[in-house]
Amino acid sequence: MCRALSFVAWIPLALSLGLGSASAAEEAGQIAWQERLYNPQPAADDLVLPLACGGAMVFRAVEIPSDNLLDDRPVELGQSDADRGYKEGRRLSHLAGSFTDTASAARRYYIAKYETTRDQYAALTAETCPKPSMAGRLPITDLSWFDAVDYGRRYTEWLLAKAPDALPREDREPGFLRLPTEEEWEFAARGGLKVDETDFLAPVFPLPEGDLALYAWFESTRSAAGEIHPIGLLKPNPLGLHDILGNAAEMTLVPFHLDRRGRPHGQAGGFVSRGGDAFTPEGQLGSAVRQEHNYFNPATGRAKTLDSLGFRLVLTAPVIVSSQRLDAIKQAWSGLPTLTGDAAGDAAQALKDLQGVAEQSRDEALRTRLELIQRDMERAQSSINEARVRTLRALLRMGAFLAKRVVTDLQRAKAIEQLMALAESRFERFAADFAGKQGAQSAIDEARESLKDKLGKWRSQLDEIRASLDNSLSYYGDMVVGVGRDYGEEETTGALGVVSEEFRLKQNAYLIPYARRFVDHLVAYRNSGAADKAVWQGDLADIEPSPTP
Repeated sequence: MCRALSFVAWIPLALSLGLGSASAAEEAGQIAWQERLYNPQPAADDLVLPLACGGAMVFRAVEIPSDNLLDDRPVELGQSDADRGYKEGRRLSHLAGSFTDTASAARRYYIAKYETTRDQYAALTAETCPKPSMAGRLPITDLSWFDAVDYGRRYTEWLLAKAPDALPREDREPGFLRLPTEEEWEFAARGGLKVDETDFLAPVFPLPEGDLALYAWFESTRSAAGEIHPIGLLKPNPLGLHDILGNAAEMTLVPFHLDRRGRPHGQAGGFVSRGGDAFTPEGQLGSAVRQEHNYFNPATGRAKTLDSLGFRLVLTAPVIVSSQRLDAIKQAWSGLPTLTGDAAGDAAQALKDLQGVAEQSRDEALRTRLELIQRDMERAQSSINEARVRTLRALLRMGAFLAKRVVTDLQRAKAIEQLMALAESRFERFAADFAGKQGAQSAIDEARESLKDKLGKWRSQLDEIRASLDNSLSYYGDMVVGVGRDYGEEETTGALGVVSEEFRLKQNAYLIPYARRFVDHLVAYRNSGAADKAVWQGDLADIEPSPTP
């Protein structure tokens, strides 16, 4: 169909091709495609955005708990393979979400559930609307990094024009679509907070069946067999992302940097693709795999394209979305954690003295050196502050685990005590029912011996459980005293929100009441200075039990 057709001639032709409904859907910002062609494995918490031509694209939330607008999460990326360390070495980065969840302490960004497909790409770039098909469900490849960046622009502009209410907002500012940063991509590829720290650092996200071929298309006759496959045919990673490893390699936003033993090297290079592709051997596929590409192909004189290079988008938002947000950011910056105690006073005074000497010095070179020393001290203090916050959150998690262990020991002890009481009661009833009957005494004596043997075993188990309870309660008390002495109420209250959200995201929400009770005990100890393990045990025992995963 040619755009030069007259309006009168266009109508019957469009209807005969089945495009009338797509056009009408586009005008209304509605979805007309069959779900299996854009979301073959739907999930209840998918975010579905309409697309031109009646299409759609599906996103998954990547949640990151935060205490305030300047709180970000340290994320260890890369791998320990010395042969690839020059570009994939272990490094510490930081990540935060863009959209605020008013119901929790989490902020989030969204990443596409699937790689962008041929039909989705054509919906915004082709002369005519595509007819959705299984072939159109193949990832779009053979396009340049510039094409992928431009697609994010086209899609955002279409949404703002046709379906602005579909876009999540931060404050009053709508979100926008772009390529992911490497941190955004790798954090999501590894499973985010849906996996524990050890699984997060593994080369590949957890595979319950132990077979990567169920989750990724790679070079093998039992997998990709040298071909790109339609999206969504395999199982997702723990965040619900399909084909995040293998199939089409996925372009990211920021230029390539070498690794310089834990930090990016200073030279910015070409663009980066992540995740490997259908032509990558199974043993080389992993969440840390990254490849540099020249933005241009010298042989053709044009932007570089490959038949194995595709992309998926992220949905994010600006940082400073309003004057009120700017005020909140300034307030958060002013309230960043500082050292406490004598060390804080010494460090602050040293920085103040350095600043005064630098300002008074008439020697330009000396003043510059003093300012550099001051800057380094400020950075070191900032690192200590961040470590302090991370440590507190780890301590709150440990406090919740110990509190749950205390309660578990109490419940086990109570269960055995009830079992012993029940056995004794049944024996007494048995003995009373058979007393005086002919031949009953031998049966009663046999039952008494059996009961004595069982009670002995149960008492032994009970002694072990009570010893475990004493240890658990002792460790718990040490935690209350130590954390209560070293951290203030404001610090622990802020950390509690983040830790609670982490428990929820890791499917450990049953631990949240124990974390809250631990913080209550910290507050009570700081206020009164009294350490009473019996009271703490009673408080923990009063927590309403909830089902564990």
